[in-house]
Amino acid sequence: MDKTKYLDQIAEFYNENDFDYILLYYALKIFESVKYGSEFLEMGCSIGLSTKYLLRYAKSMDVVEGSTKNIERTERRINRDRRVKFYNALWEDFEYPEYKYSDIIWFRGIEHIKDPLPVLINIKKALKLGGRIHITFPNALSLHRRLGVYMGIIKSPWEFSERDIKLGHYDMYDRFKVASLLKDAGYKILSFHGIILKPLPNDKMMELYKENPKLIEALFEIGKELPDYCAEIYICATPEEVEDENKSKS
Repeated sequence: MDKTKYLDQIAEFYNENDFDYILLYYALKIFESVKYGSEFLEMGCSIGLSTKYLLRYAKSMDVVEGSTKNIERTERRINRDRRVKFYNALWEDFEYPEYKYSDIIWFRGIEHIKDPLPVLINIKKALKLGGRIHITFPNALSLHRRLGVYMGIIKSPWEFSERDIKLGHYDMYDRFKVASLLKDAGYKILSFHGIILKPLPNDKMMELYKENPKLIEALFEIGKELPDYCAEIYICATPEEVEDENKSKS
C-alpha cells in the first residue's frame, strides 16, 4: 500500500477526546518555555490542535504532513491562516530549506518511521543559527508500561501494545535511546522533560481528567520529579556546530 494512503488510514484513529491530546497540551506548555524564535517547522500536524496552538507564537510556519486527511482537518481548524504553508510529503522525502526555522517541532514522530536518524540529520540544516529541535515520544519505560509488565499484560516494556500497532509505530524509545540518536545526528541536548506520570491506560486517564483536571495537573508536576517514569518524554536540542559557534562568539 502507498504510504500516504496508509497514513490516511491511521489518521482515522485520531480524535481530540483521546488522552494523547491532554499530553500534547502539556508538551506545548513546555515548548512555550524552551522555544527559540517564531519561525516554525511542524513535522506532522495530526488533527491540527498543535498547529492552532503554535500559531500563538508563530510569525510563519511550514507543516510537512504525509496524510491529506490531516492537512484538510488542520486547514479547517486554523481557518486557513495565511501564516501556515502545508506540504503533503513524507518526512523522509521532503527537501528541507536551509537556515529557515528557529524551531522544528517533531512531536510523536520518530516512532512512526523505520529509521529516524537520516531525517534528524537532514532537518538539521533547516535550523537557523541557535535554532532548536523539539521532540516528544511515548516513553517505553513509563509507569503504566512498567505496571503492565508486573500485571502480566505485556512481557516487556519494549513490547508493542495493540494501540502501538494501530497507530503504525515502528519502534519504542526511552530518553537514552533518543539521546543517542540525537548525538549520532550531530545535536547537543539542551534539556529534557517528562510529560505526566500516567498510571492508567488512556481511556481511564481521560475519565480522571473529566472528573478532576487538577489531578492531571498534579501528575504533571510530580512527573517533573520522575521524568523517566512519565508517559512521554520531551527533548530540546540544538545542532552541535551551532553550539560551538555560539561559544566562540561569547
